[in-house]
Amino acid sequence: MIENGNTTQQPDSEVSGYYENYSETQKEVLAIEIHKTRNNLFIAAAILLVSGFLGLAMLSAFNLITVLAVSAIPVILTGLGFLANKEPLTAIIIAAVVFFGEWIYTIAITGGRGAIMGWLVRAIVIYLLIAGLQHAKEAMRIKRELGVK
Repeated sequence: MIENGNTTQQPDSEVSGYYENYSETQKEVLAIEIHKTRNNLFIAAAILLVSGFLGLAMLSAFNLITVLAVSAIPVILTGLGFLANKEPLTAIIIAAVVFFGEWIYTIAITGGRGAIMGWLVRAIVIYLLIAGLQHAKEAMRIKRELGVK
């Protein structure tokens, strides 16, 4: 644009402004989706830990071995919650494999009774893992779209 022999700069085109705003919004959405994935893993770990300790209390079986056994899966899920900050999809998939692996192990040890023991807790954890998977998928889609590693 030329005014009185001087050239003035036009502001950035509206398209690049929209793209920058879209990019910033997507980065915020990415952070939210990662946060939701991480929180689902932490909540699942807490539920499993509390459930395990309640089971030990009902059986009056508190000793070092049982406490470590009950704490193993929640500790793994907590660690995966921290991994979710960088790789949400990988973390939630590993969490699902660990959870279902432990469930299959319980069934193998206790028989058919292990399939239904703690069904409400297992249902809640499965719900959290499915919700976390959806958030992780969305986070990975946004990462690919933005080209973020």
